[in-house]
Amino acid sequence: MVKRLHQQVWPLMVPIKYSSVMPYFISKTFLALYLLLLFTFMLSPAAPVAAQTEATKPALNLGLRTHYGFIIPHSEAIREVSYSHPRALELDLSLHFTSEKAWQFLQGYPRLGASFSYINFDNPQVLGDAYTFILYVEPFLSAHRRFSLSFRFGAGLSYQSNVYDSISNPQNQFYSTKVAFPLTANLMGNYKLNDTWMLRAGGTYSHISNGGIRQPNKGINFPMATVGVDYALRPADFPERQQQTYSPQAPERYYLLALLGTGKDGRIDATEKFPLLGLTAYASQRVGRLSALAAGAEWVADYSIKDELDEKKEHTAFGRGALLAGHEFYIGRFRFNQMLGIYVYSPHKARDPVYQRWGLEYHTARGLYFGINLKAHRHVADFLDARVGWRFGAD
Repeated sequence: MVKRLHQQVWPLMVPIKYSSVMPYFISKTFLALYLLLLFTFMLSPAAPVAAQTEATKPALNLGLRTHYGFIIPHSEAIREVSYSHPRALELDLSLHFTSEKAWQFLQGYPRLGASFSYINFDNPQVLGDAYTFILYVEPFLSAHRRFSLSFRFGAGLSYQSNVYDSISNPQNQFYSTKVAFPLTANLMGNYKLNDTWMLRAGGTYSHISNGGIRQPNKGINFPMATVGVDYALRPADFPERQQQTYSPQAPERYYLLALLGTGKDGRIDATEKFPLLGLTAYASQRVGRLSALAAGAEWVADYSIKDELDEKKEHTAFGRGALLAGHEFYIGRFRFNQMLGIYVYSPHKARDPVYQRWGLEYHTARGLYFGINLKAHRHVADFLDARVGWRFGAD
């Protein structure tokens, strides 16, 4: 079952990491946390998708929600068409896990689910409508009580009905492809009426962009008030449990080295593609059950910059070097890292002297690891790279 879930979900999720326009901290953190938790939850040997006894069988829930909000005018290019109020109707189906293993995995009872939404952007001439399909993870705090709080992180695919066109729809700078990659995060208060019915209310933050596949791609960001109801097709009990304490295990420090690479559109001619190659090395110091602090350096050679310099007949070096520092989440064999980079060598000046890195990695038992990583200057993505590396130290 786990293998089948992996085969079905992974091909859909790989492109999502391209998203780049939502305010950078919220979008990349929520997205990578979602992927990290969802995949680890499905693939971990201790994951609750394994065989269940009758007593620990997860609850099965059907949910219906409505949303109403506004669009954030985060760029001058979209300010004139940002003053509308999106409305949405959402239907979702979820499994709410109840076992001790499920609870200890996230220190709370988690849901895994899928939702389908219809979004009316209240501006049919420019923005049209959207249809989204999202997979999500939603940990619940105090799920055993009548009132509980929950946090949802989700990502998926969307279809937009009225995209940018230079002639017929030049005002829509938000998105220029019919298919895009939505992100969502929300905070909900939940009140159980009985074993089968639950009222829900809170706030939802959503973002849709195509991840830079085609321009323009400012991305659309819209917070919304949310109310809804859940019906338990299969109710379940949620026992009160105690949190596990973190017990350090040696070694607590790892050293990592990786090669990275990707392709980029040309700066002079966007139809041309150029390679980007790099090397990164850093140390990771474990400081908690799920946390580590990291610091290191990277070197990147971007041949789209070289092409631009050659075209301008400038003899400036095109490589860039930077120092990195940040944080890592450890969950199973997955690592989600968030790094701040500072250029120490950049003869051809970058957009900003600092940048962000958001990465998701899978580490094997023998030290080899694979990952994807997004580099962004504030809210503007630079590139997404794939990487393969080696971790020194034993699990």
